[in-house]
Amino acid sequence: MKRSHPSNADSVPPQPKKAKQDHSNGPTYASVPAYTPFTVSTRLPPLPPVTNPELTTAIFTHRSTVSYSRTTTSSTPALTYDRLEFLGDAYIELIATRLIYARFPYLPVGRQSQLRELVVKNETLAEYSRAYGFDKRVEVGALDRMVEEGKQRGNKGFNKVLGDLFEAYVAAVVLSDAEEGFAVVEKWLTGLWAGKLEEAVRGEVPGTKLRHEEGEVDMSKVYDPAAKAELQRRVMGKEVKLSYEADRPFLELKGDQLGQNRHFVALYLTGYGYERKLLGKGEGRNKVEAGSWAATEAMYGETKELVEECAEKLKVVKKAKEEDRARKAAEKEAAAAGSPPK
Repeated sequence: MKRSHPSNADSVPPQPKKAKQDHSNGPTYASVPAYTPFTVSTRLPPLPPVTNPELTTAIFTHRSTVSYSRTTTSSTPALTYDRLEFLGDAYIELIATRLIYARFPYLPVGRQSQLRELVVKNETLAEYSRAYGFDKRVEVGALDRMVEEGKQRGNKGFNKVLGDLFEAYVAAVVLSDAEEGFAVVEKWLTGLWAGKLEEAVRGEVPGTKLRHEEGEVDMSKVYDPAAKAELQRRVMGKEVKLSYEADRPFLELKGDQLGQNRHFVALYLTGYGYERKLLGKGEGRNKVEAGSWAATEAMYGETKELVEECAEKLKVVKKAKEEDRARKAAEKEAAAAGSPPK
């Protein structure tokens, strides 16, 4: 079944052209896809993973704990939380602006700015850092230096530090996945902000809904910008491939729909005993949106049980690997102690 974008997608801001990514030197930055309105669950969204170990460490590392020379010829200085915070701050500002501009288009610009400040201010971001336990993941010495540095800059101490940590985490998620990182973060932040925004505009913007209750909607009909990343997390393993391919030539609309092209994507799975198994098809205003609908159909449509079966097989494989690593670690420890492993 093909899915099209939601009916409230008419109030979408103009999109920047996608820049060509240079993989020859330095990190690869996630592209910014076109915005498509979507709703999120009322529950606290799960913390998205940072798949790069170096970035995971950098989020909670103060620059005073890293030794490097100012005269170094390296073009890539050591990653620390403050460098990530600089980038994460910009992503948060952009995502908040896209969300408010698209979903509350009839509010005056001044009011839109107030809503953006509500969700990006340090107090709000610090609240989220506490909810995910970021304050417990920083080394004590580094945390003391972060707080002292914040006070010297005239900031509100610990809240500023927690806000910076949250911004650093946002940047790390985006950087760790050049293909889907931005979409994952946009869905996550929307899930965190939706309740605050709905409460703030209550009575001002009737009918605008950012959230849905669990079980209230058919998930196969809810647009999920991070659907491709979620499907990959569920089934992607060694020698497994998910292929998103053009199902048929894109359709260039005419008349009053001029410029609103329709793209068609088919999703195939190779692995788990399948060879180019069709999991789903999607339709959208661009390839990104069409691909997201194809992944959504794979997880909630006719191949839902197949995807769940593959996910269970992957869990078994991962568990076996973890047990094997634990066994080898025990053997190594026993060998070092001069006694046989238990």
